[in-house]
Amino acid sequence: MADKLEGTTASVDADKTSRLMPNDRSPIVEATETPSGAAESKHMPENTRTPPISAIEDSEAAPNEPGTSKSKSNYSTIADLPNELLSYIFGLLDSPPLSADLHDEPTFDLTNADIADLKTISYVSKRWREAVLPLLFKHARLLVADLELSLAVRNPKEELRPFMEFMTKHDLLRMITTLVIVAKGGTKTAGQDLTKLKLDMFADFWLSLFDAVDPVGLLIIAHPVVLGAFTSCGIIGVDAWNFDCPCHYLRLQRPLDSSKYSRVNDEAVASLNYPTTNKAQKVSKQSTSVQNPIDNIPDLLKYPPSNLSGTDSEATNAEIDPEQLTLQISTLFNIRPWSSITLNEGSFIKLYSTYEFWLRKAPSILSDMLGAGEQRTGALISPTIREMSYIGMFPMASHFDRLTRHLPRLDRLYVQLVPRNNILDTPSKVAHLEMQDLWMERNSCYALLMRELFNAPPTRNYKYLQVFESGDAADKDAWDMAVEYIKRAKNGWRVAGDGVFERDSKDLAPEPKEGDEGGDPSLFPKTELTSPQDTGNKVSRRSQIIGTTNIILGGKTVIQAEVIIRGDLLRTYPSSSGHEKQGKPVAVAIGRYCFFSKGCELRPPGKLYKGTFSHYPLKIADHVFVGPGSVIEAALIGSHVNIGSNCVVGKFTIIKDFVKILDGTVVPPNMVIPSFSIVAGRPGRVVGEVAEGEIDGFDLREVYRTVGNAST
Repeated sequence: MADKLEGTTASVDADKTSRLMPNDRSPIVEATETPSGAAESKHMPENTRTPPISAIEDSEAAPNEPGTSKSKSNYSTIADLPNELLSYIFGLLDSPPLSADLHDEPTFDLTNADIADLKTISYVSKRWREAVLPLLFKHARLLVADLELSLAVRNPKEELRPFMEFMTKHDLLRMITTLVIVAKGGTKTAGQDLTKLKLDMFADFWLSLFDAVDPVGLLIIAHPVVLGAFTSCGIIGVDAWNFDCPCHYLRLQRPLDSSKYSRVNDEAVASLNYPTTNKAQKVSKQSTSVQNPIDNIPDLLKYPPSNLSGTDSEATNAEIDPEQLTLQISTLFNIRPWSSITLNEGSFIKLYSTYEFWLRKAPSILSDMLGAGEQRTGALISPTIREMSYIGMFPMASHFDRLTRHLPRLDRLYVQLVPRNNILDTPSKVAHLEMQDLWMERNSCYALLMRELFNAPPTRNYKYLQVFESGDAADKDAWDMAVEYIKRAKNGWRVAGDGVFERDSKDLAPEPKEGDEGGDPSLFPKTELTSPQDTGNKVSRRSQIIGTTNIILGGKTVIQAEVIIRGDLLRTYPSSSGHEKQGKPVAVAIGRYCFFSKGCELRPPGKLYKGTFSHYPLKIADHVFVGPGSVIEAALIGSHVNIGSNCVVGKFTIIKDFVKILDGTVVPPNMVIPSFSIVAGRPGRVVGEVAEGEIDGFDLREVYRTVGNAST
C-alpha cells in the first residue's frame, strides 16, 4: 500500500484571523487540534520566527554561566534541558497517522481531535512555542469555508492569502511535508449538471500553492462538486441528493526524492505530441497566467494528454476547440509526479432506498479522471501514478464498471467495497431498502473486476498489474469468490496473504486456442461444460457466468461479451431447526436459440419467505432475445420474446409467449404480461399487440447462424 499520511496536522483558517488569545495582542491565525495531537498555532507574537533549534533561547529560564551552580536546589527542571532534547521530547507526543481513517466513511471532521497535547505545549512559553512550531506545521491544514462553484467569479488564489501570509511570516513553508485541504460547500450547486462548466478555474490556485510549498502528500476533503472543480473533472450532480455522502477523500502521494519542478516523467513529456495551433496556444496563455509562475514547467493547458495513463481512450492531435481544451487537462494531477492515489467516495447505501436506483448517476470524479466520461477524449489521471486505492461502500456495479473498463497503468490496485465499521447496524442508514440489493451489487462489482483481473491472457492495462489487494477479505463471501477465481485461472496469480493477490509474469497461462467456444478457462472448468460440438453454445470469453453448475443451457445459445449470469443465487428453505439448507441447485434455466447481448445481466429473483431470504429459479424458454444493458429478474420468460436494450424486468415478472418489450422499458415486479403484447414505458404497460406478420421475426435460428464461433 502507499505510504501513510503521518503525523500532526496544523491548520490555518482564513475566516478566523481576527481572533485574539488573552495574552497575545497580535492577531495572526486561528487553528484547531488534529488527530495527531499537534497543537495548531493559535496567535503568536509578531516577532515569532522559527530559527534553528540550537539558536532558540528561553527568555524565562536563561542558561547559567559556566562554572556557576544550576540553581539553588539540587535538582534540574525541564526548563534546564537543552533545546535539542526538549524538541525530541515534544516529538514523542506526536500521535499515530490518520491513514487508517481514510478507509471509513468520509467526514469533514477527519483532522479534528479532542486531545491537543502539542497545541497546549505551544501556550506555555515563547521558547516552547518556537520549538513546537516545526512539528505543528510539518503536516499543515488549509481550511476553505463555504466554497461554492458560484464563487468561481472570485479569484481562487484569494483563498490562499491568509495561509501564505502566516506561513511566510513565520518561515514555515519549508517545513510542510503533507498538506490537508478541507473545502466545505458545494451542496447548493450539487443539483446541477456540471459537466460543461469551465473546469480549469483552479489552475492558478494550484500553481501558486505549489510554487510556495512542496509537499510529498496532499489530502483533499471536499464535496464531490468542489472536488470536481479542484481536479478539473466534470460532475453529474442531478442525482446527488440520492447519496448520503457530504464529502469525498482524494489523496495524492509521491516519493520524497521526486523533483519539485517535475510534473510528469521525462519519458512521458517526450512522448507527448504537442499541438501547435495558434488557437490552442492562445487559450492556454489565458488559462495559466499567474502572478508567481513556476519556472521551467511547460504550459499544461497547451498540451492535452495522450494515452499516457494507459486507458483505452485515445487523444487526438487535431485542431482543438478552446471550450473543449479546458476539459483535457488537470493542473492538480500534473503539478507533481504523483505515484499513488486514493479515492474514497463514501457510502452509496442511501441510494438503494430510492425508486429505480440503478438509473441514478453518482456525483463522482471517477469517470473523467479515468477517461470514461461521455465528453472526455483522454484520462486526467497522472501517467506517473502506479498505485491506486478505490474505496466505496456498496457502489453501483454500473459506476464501478468505469474503473474496471478504464483501469490506468498500475502496478498495485486496492479495492474496498464494504464498510469496516458497523454502519449497517444503524437503523437510519438502512431504512427503506432491501439489504440483498447491497450485497448483489457488491458481488456484481467484484465479478466485473475478477473477469478482467484473471482473464487469460491479461488484456489492456491488467497485463501490467502485479499486486491486487481487497479490503474486504474479512467478508468471507467476497474473499471466497476471489479465491475461487484464482484456483480456476492458473494464469500466474497466487494468494500472497489475507486479501492480497500477487502475480509472477513467468507463470502466465498460455493463451486459449482460437475457436475455443467453451469460454474463458478461468470461468469454466472443463468438467462443467460440454463441448461446443455437442451443445452449439457460443459463449464469449469476456462474459461472466457465476455458478456454472447451477445453470442449464439448452443449446445453440449466444452469450456475448460482458454478460453476467448469476448462477450462485440459489434457493434456500427455512428448516425446523432454524438453519438454512440449499434446495434444488438450479438457479437459471435457459432454452434453445436464445441470444443475450453485450452487458445484459440475468439474476434469479429473491424475496423473504418464512423469515428467510430465498432466491427462486429464473426460467427462460426458447428463442428469447435480450438487448444490450438489460437487467432480467423475472420468474418466467416464455418462448419467442424480444426484450430491447437497457430494459429492467422486475422481480417475479411472468412474460408469456410472443411478447415484445421496447427499449428502455422498466417492467415492475410481479407483472404478468399476456401473449402477443407490446410493452413500453416507465413503469411498463401494455401499449399494443404484436401483428401477425411480425411473428416470424421472433425466430432466432437465422440470427444464431450469423454469429461467429468464438465471440470475444
